[in-house]
Amino acid sequence: MIGRSEHGRRVLDLAREEAARVGHRYLGPEHLLLGILRDGGSGAARVLQAQGVGLEAARAALGRLAGRGVVPGSRPSDAELLGTLGIDLEAIRRDTEQTFGRKALGWAIREATRARRGGIGRVPRTPLESPPVLATQALYLASQHAKTLSRGAVSPELLLLGVITDIQTPWPRCMSNPWVRQLHASVGLPEGYRGAAGALLAALGVDLDELHDAVSAELRVAVP
Repeated sequence: MIGRSEHGRRVLDLAREEAARVGHRYLGPEHLLLGILRDGGSGAARVLQAQGVGLEAARAALGRLAGRGVVPGSRPSDAELLGTLGIDLEAIRRDTEQTFGRKALGWAIREATRARRGGIGRVPRTPLESPPVLATQALYLASQHAKTLSRGAVSPELLLLGVITDIQTPWPRCMSNPWVRQLHASVGLPEGYRGAAGALLAALGVDLDELHDAVSAELRVAVP
């Protein structure tokens, strides 16, 4: 997969912050839109703004989607939940890495979450992991667009194009297995969640075809 540009990585970091800000324990394509808007310095942000989409309006729309059950309401993080029991998750992570090494910690997490027949007995994630990334198809599609356009890295514009294509593309069957459903349930997502970027843009009155054309035009004039 093609890597992300520095600007693209910044958008992802901001998307994670936006997810944490609303108490979401996962990173979905809807948060990528918020990250693009919060960054505000890319052609992708300008395209969204030209469609009448601003950061505060998008945040408010996401809150309304939570009220409808499309996305979860605010939920405490693993660290916050464990903190109520007097458990310092960061201290545990730090001490474990110092004692056994980062590789050993990674191996233990993989072993705890590794696939088993039919998903039975498999833990979807542990508190020692970062919030799960549920925008993988959007990120993959952004990378595929980068290849098609001969771009060396995934920019915010390609991230936006990936999100749009994700909305318009059915999720593969592998994204609806028992383990995925268990993972979604663990972070409070409703059954059948396939990303909420489409619902978010629809709530803001955005025409997907117009948005697709606008970001494609932005990519054509951008310097590769």
